[in-house]
Amino acid sequence: MLKARPDVWDIGTALEQGLSLNWWRLAHSYRADLVADGHPCVMWITRGDARTPSGIWGYGRVVGEPFLGTGDSTDPLWIDTVAQAQVRPRIQVEIVTLSEPIRREEIAADPRLAGLEILRVPRIGNPASVSPQEWQVLRSQLSTV
Repeated sequence: MLKARPDVWDIGTALEQGLSLNWWRLAHSYRADLVADGHPCVMWITRGDARTPSGIWGYGRVVGEPFLGTGDSTDPLWIDTVAQAQVRPRIQVEIVTLSEPIRREEIAADPRLAGLEILRVPRIGNPASVSPQEWQVLRSQLSTV
């Protein structure tokens, strides 16, 4: 699960403008080393922007292996310029965005998903884990949107 923080990068404007989401930055941790080409992913947006309620806003897959890099210095959507300048693991992704999210409240109310790491540890760095059982539930929900 890839997490977007509206206080770091203006994901709300990116969605409104229909921008292609083809990269993601990860936290420095062993988890970044576990990410590999072809892995499925979902995009979670945290709280903090009234235009984008917290929840799952997209799904897709990782394209390629992680590499180190900074945020694009010409990208005007960066809100946190300190985070933008940090060298962190980056991945290329192909993400299909949803017109309406699967909201955090809906996910938390589903007993099969109530244990998602992003709900239990909301300040976890990127990426958050999703168990195989949780992934099956999410896949079935995504197939209906």
